[in-house]
Amino acid sequence: MRTALRSRPIRVFAITQFLLEVQFWFPLWLIYLLDLGFPLTTAVLADGVFRIVVVVCELPVGVVADLIGRRRTYLALAAGTVLTFAAITQIRSVEMLFGTWVLWGVLWALTSGAASTYLYELCDQDELEISPAKAFGLVRAAGNASVLLSLLAAGYLYEVDHRLPFAVTAALAAVAFLLALTLPEIRKPQVVSRLSSVMADIRRAAADPRMRRVGWLGVLLLLFGWSARILFQPLALELGLSAELTGSMYAAFAAASVLGGLTAGYVGRSHRRPALAAAFLLILAALVATGQVLWLGPFLFLPLMGFGYALGMTVLEVLTNEVTPQPVRALAFGVISCLSGLGIAVARPGLGILSADHSTSFAFLTWAGVGLLLVGLAVPGIRRLHPAVDKPLDLPRPAEPAVSGGDSSAAHAPGSPPARVSASPPASQTPE
Repeated sequence: MRTALRSRPIRVFAITQFLLEVQFWFPLWLIYLLDLGFPLTTAVLADGVFRIVVVVCELPVGVVADLIGRRRTYLALAAGTVLTFAAITQIRSVEMLFGTWVLWGVLWALTSGAASTYLYELCDQDELEISPAKAFGLVRAAGNASVLLSLLAAGYLYEVDHRLPFAVTAALAAVAFLLALTLPEIRKPQVVSRLSSVMADIRRAAADPRMRRVGWLGVLLLLFGWSARILFQPLALELGLSAELTGSMYAAFAAASVLGGLTAGYVGRSHRRPALAAAFLLILAALVATGQVLWLGPFLFLPLMGFGYALGMTVLEVLTNEVTPQPVRALAFGVISCLSGLGIAVARPGLGILSADHSTSFAFLTWAGVGLLLVGLAVPGIRRLHPAVDKPLDLPRPAEPAVSGGDSSAAHAPGSPPARVSASPPASQTPE
């Protein structure tokens, strides 16, 4: 990772991600809405609208992100974070609550591939020979460290002023936006794509079995690992943990995720298959163990889950970038998030109901039972992963002169003919 740290763009990107991934809001958003006087039903409905917006926006936002380029998309992500969290501090009515949650849903859809694709291409064009796995491990560790520190500080900020956690998030995002302005463009030919050419690119990319395999694994791991987080707060309530201990539980999970991200940076290509298998199995083991010995869950088994999830997702991020052609790279992450989001939208409320109607142990063990099926579905894909370097499928387009320079992620894949050109260029936070 020392080589990645020697690169100024990678260092700046890691700091920017550290600022963008703070989660002061995470344990407090529901309490904040209740303190503002909104009934619980209204808050839950707003969360439902948020999730619908995320699923609906994943694909169109992914297409737009590929068309406007990595740097512009990343700047839009930072600016959108400022706007969203500043708006949360000003909520005074039901209309503004729902409007802000819709904006938050669009922002969340934008986070699916914006950072990952930009980081991968920054590594690819850097003067130093930077291993994407090392860079991704470093950046994911920085993001999880940000989560850890912000979770520890969230309660103290909220005691000073209920709006302060959201205001600080907006302020840090503003600093991130200024830092992102110093990041370089992606040096690729500048192209203009029409809807027909985008659809053709999607069809050709989807025909690549490597993309389908890696994407399927991403959907399964997101669904498996993310859905279970809805049980963290019911677990704390059932055990009678204080607010301080609940914050420490989340902090332990985040600390283990830091280690998982760092470990993923040292996973070589020949060890990707066992690393992914270990990620699924660690989550499964943590679910079963927590369901059996509930009191050990917060500070032993759930951190084990966090380590496995961070390990697997980091490895899959690198793999997805490797096998996906540049013109549809952000869209690929949008598809993965959209498909997993459909399952998560059903699984999370279902687990919450199970924990309320039966017990948290019952909900953990039920999801572990579902996890056996998910692991079974993942095994064939893991076994077929090729340890060698996978280059993206070329997406040929009509050969015409290309315009050099500029940041355009709609550029053709390496080795393919130049695409149609034009003189002018084309135009990670969800509440738990």
